[in-house]
Amino acid sequence: MKYYAEDRSICECLLRLFRDYAEQFIVSLSPDHCLVLFQTSAELLKSYSTHHCAAREIHRGATSSSEENEEEEQKYSDVLCAIQLLIHLGTKDFIDVCDNTTATTANQSEVTTTRVTDIIFFGLQQIIPLMTQGLLHYPQLCTQYFSLVGFMMDTYPEKAAALPYDLFNSLLESLLFGMSHVDASIAKSSLRGISEVVKDHLKSGVLQNHLSQNPLLLLNACRRLLQEVIFQSLVFDRLEASGTALLPLVAVDLGQFISLVNEISGQFGSEEKQSRLQTAFERLIKPESIEKVLSSGYEGRLSRIKFKKEF
Repeated sequence: MKYYAEDRSICECLLRLFRDYAEQFIVSLSPDHCLVLFQTSAELLKSYSTHHCAAREIHRGATSSSEENEEEEQKYSDVLCAIQLLIHLGTKDFIDVCDNTTATTANQSEVTTTRVTDIIFFGLQQIIPLMTQGLLHYPQLCTQYFSLVGFMMDTYPEKAAALPYDLFNSLLESLLFGMSHVDASIAKSSLRGISEVVKDHLKSGVLQNHLSQNPLLLLNACRRLLQEVIFQSLVFDRLEASGTALLPLVAVDLGQFISLVNEISGQFGSEEKQSRLQTAFERLIKPESIEKVLSSGYEGRLSRIKFKKEF
């Protein structure tokens, strides 16, 4: 790879080869062969990132037709291949493939799984800056990107939250973009991602370092959720996911949320509308719902069902 790393067309061919191989054969590979595939994929992604991601500029031209848009999107087919490779590496049931009854093998599997998620998050870190520069406006790239991000946020929210601040902020911005996307599946995936990372913060305070740099990080996310999704007509095809994202954001700081609702209600004009909005949120946000936002089992599930029903 190092001999051809500067040639993007060769890089793309290799990414395509690894993507197709992972899609077809990863479930039938032995644990050792799986590990070789992951390590080699990591080396390929590192070379690709060094030469074709770090200093790459995205130029999105004005297009007047879907055909022109598709043609423009083809210029970034290498990015699409890299995303699809990460999806195939990440979504395969690696733990089951490596399952064994011996303790030694179980320990090896745990170590291997950790290394695999590190590889996938390394690849994701290279892709995030590109996607926030305009590629999210391309349908296929957008769909594949949110497929990858949605899975990783659902499965490993603590690793997403531990990204450096600039990268995490870019990731969060992409999720906030996705939650108001016209495609409901992208919106729901983005909203679930926001919900999972905020719930992980409520459990462990994992975002504390980011909040020390930007104390309004989550409040601004809550503001955009209300203004760009919940108070818009498009909310009806993502209603449940919106409620699932809103509840943990409220639980971060109830006082700030009340102030935010009062601020937003002031933009509704008449006092009657303002009062109705404030009363609706008072009925919705109950102390028991906030207290049980992280609860598991029957009680937690029942509390979330009641919140979604009232939402």
